[in-house]
Amino acid sequence: MKPLRVHGPMIGEYRISDGPFTPLRMKPKVVVGYPVGGSVTLPFHASMLQLLAYEITKPDHERLLSKISHTQGLYVGDNRNMLAQEFMKTDAEWLLQIDTDIEFPKTLLETMVGLTLNQSVAGERKIVAANVPLGGGFETVAFQWDPQAGIWANYKSLPEDLFRCDAAATAVMLVHREVFEEIASAHGQCWFHHMYIPKSPEGTRPADFEFHSIGEDTAFCQRAKAAGYQTWVARVPGLRHHKTRALSEDFGRAMSMAGEDSGVGELVREG
Repeated sequence: MKPLRVHGPMIGEYRISDGPFTPLRMKPKVVVGYPVGGSVTLPFHASMLQLLAYEITKPDHERLLSKISHTQGLYVGDNRNMLAQEFMKTDAEWLLQIDTDIEFPKTLLETMVGLTLNQSVAGERKIVAANVPLGGGFETVAFQWDPQAGIWANYKSLPEDLFRCDAAATAVMLVHREVFEEIASAHGQCWFHHMYIPKSPEGTRPADFEFHSIGEDTAFCQRAKAAGYQTWVARVPGLRHHKTRALSEDFGRAMSMAGEDSGVGELVREG
């Protein structure tokens, strides 16, 4: 479309002034990606339809949504990595990953992109995760590395509405393409592959050497931190986490059975 020369109020995609039209600044483009392990929940499906309807009714210069992408496979880390690979083939600035058991408002893209703006310093926040309770005793998506215990400690509550942490779960996470580029330049395209951290002291013979395995989300945050990017976690209204629940409410017995099946723990049988 060629710039028009008219006078009057702002109209369409151009800001009218005394001279030629000045094109309005286009909104940043966001790819929404979701990894599928087997199925999606109905709240997620309904939320995605509402988001799509909301975004496509916007004028081009206001629309944030660029593409919706999904991957399906057995391993979550591989699915997330494939989403990142597909995202890097686009010209969008941001990848927003949303798990398929999350319910969210149609304005989620606007909220998440707004959280990337850092008013106190120049530049943007490049990694922002929205907080949802994870279940299984994890009250938030935020984690802090405890070097003495050698574990990732979960924040039981958020100290602030928006704060920095060592790592965050990727249930709802917005990442700028620059982060993927920097990690890939140092490590290749292994953004969400698991990492193994030494647990045994130096000098331990190889046959006895032990490691900590960290999942795809904390591994990604560690690679991003090494590349110079901080992880932020924010309170975002309207999010719900629809976790699958066991048919039995005897959680202790279920854990004992799981331990027996995996060769650890002891199963106390009834009768």
